Amino acid sequence: MFYEKIDILGFSLYEMCLLFIVWSFIGWAIEVCAHALKMGEYSNRGFLSMPICPIYGFGVLIITILLHPFMDIPILMFICSSLICTAFELFVGVTMKMIFHNVWWDYSDEHFNFKGYICLKTSILWGMGCLIVEYFAEPQIEWLVDSIPTTAGTVFIGVMGVLIIIDCSNSVAAVYKLNLRLKEISEISEKMYNSSQKLGKALADTALTAVDKGSEAAAAIYAKRMEGEEKAAELRNDIKENITDMKDETVEKLRARYDALVAFSDKNVERMIKAFPSMHSVKYRNEFENIRAKLRERASERKDRA
Repeated sequence: MFYEKIDILGFSLYEMCLLFIVWSFIGWAIEVCAHALKMGEYSNRGFLSMPICPIYGFGVLIITILLHPFMDIPILMFICSSLICTAFELFVGVTMKMIFHNVWWDYSDEHFNFKGYICLKTSILWGMGCLIVEYFAEPQIEWLVDSIPTTAGTVFIGVMGVLIIIDCSNSVAAVYKLNLRLKEISEISEKMYNSSQKLGKALADTALTAVDKGSEAAAAIYAKRMEGEEKAAELRNDIKENITDMKDETVEKLRARYDALVAFSDKNVERMIKAFPSMHSVKYRNEFENIRAKLRERASERKDRA
């Protein structure tokens, strides 16, 4: 078939597709196990819902194809693989931030980091991991790929390709909806603040000042017409209560909408936030943390009920 004839530095397109899928799954499994050992719980790691992390598949492919000629020089393999993987991680981190306006991982707490995207510790781990992959695991994986019948492998690639495209579309849509929610939550927060500070304070102060100080003559005339000072006091109280009621009604409606947005349940969003513990929004960080806190509260309630 045509894709078996397309050769890139000794690897056919067919082989590269299978290697990409296999290593994406292995990368996902490593992430899940590492998270389970660190946090004591299972988490479906990665941007996609499927059990694959494409960044690992692409990473191993790049290293295998580009560095295959240097397999006889381990130290060069280590240095080059560290640099390539670090550059690739930086590229993915910056690109995802630009596209989705979210930071997906953050190495800011690590020494020798660059804007939280990459750090020396992870670069060294990338290099060590690539040595293990290229000298021990990759030969076995290539043997496994070669042992799969071409027809079965082709069907498998086709099915996985369709599933990955669908999954990627759903994940992108989920992030887009999350960003819209964050924007609306931010707008509502601002409206609640403005309503509470400007409407309540400005209107109440202005109205009460007009009755108590600024319009004494008008208040006296109205009070006389209403038969005495008691009616004037009632007028002041009525104005204050009406303003307070109006303010409270406006704020309550905004608060109800705010709570509904924060509590809104979306499985894809919940999975992503859980999969990326240091994920945060570039523009709406506080609002994002409110959603994360609500998800943790909900998870705690489910755990208590269980």
